[in-house]
Amino acid sequence: MKVFLSVGATYSEDQKQFVQAFEGFLVQNGCERLTVGRGSYTAKQPVLQTRDLMQTAEAVVVLAFTRLLVVDAVDKPGSKDQKKVVDTKYPTVWNQIEASMAFGLKLPLLVIVEEGLQQEAMLKDRLEFRVQSTPLNPSFFKSEEFKGVFADFKEIAAKRAAGNKPVIEAQPDSMTIGELIRGLRPDQLWKIGAAVFTLLSALVGGAFWFGTKLASLPH
Repeated sequence: MKVFLSVGATYSEDQKQFVQAFEGFLVQNGCERLTVGRGSYTAKQPVLQTRDLMQTAEAVVVLAFTRLLVVDAVDKPGSKDQKKVVDTKYPTVWNQIEASMAFGLKLPLLVIVEEGLQQEAMLKDRLEFRVQSTPLNPSFFKSEEFKGVFADFKEIAAKRAAGNKPVIEAQPDSMTIGELIRGLRPDQLWKIGAAVFTLLSALVGGAFWFGTKLASLPH
């Protein structure tokens, strides 16, 4: 199964090991990873490459970890709703962009976020699959709980992918008689059989009538 993986560039050893552990988990579970900039390179803009890769995927997984730490800031400054933002962690904006694209394409979306990360918009625990929150510990992917969640996610994704496959209609003019017969329902076969029997009966009756008339003509 092709899985598009939304993940930012790693800049710490914990992040690197966490991502590598999940990539190994995907391989062990029979999944092919699709990720912009990690083995998939093109001259296209990243957002276009994201769209093209995602359209070939059966599911999307987001790995979100800290990219920005806001130590001291103000939200909605100058308004009655103004409030301070202190020591708040945010992921790369690409997690939000790619999660939104997956939602728009109606692909199953599983979100895994670093514990303590600010959850908002597409990374909030309100989508189809419950957000998985965890410290950046590779052992998380070995837990029975996560294995069960991912197995369920993968099964749902596989069923959807199978249901969305286009139906290829056979062209009658390119089919053999045997293929045409095998493609008929029992009621259709019965109707065709009855029609053939009626036609043969008419031919036999006509031949008999013609034969009697021909025999009565003077020699």
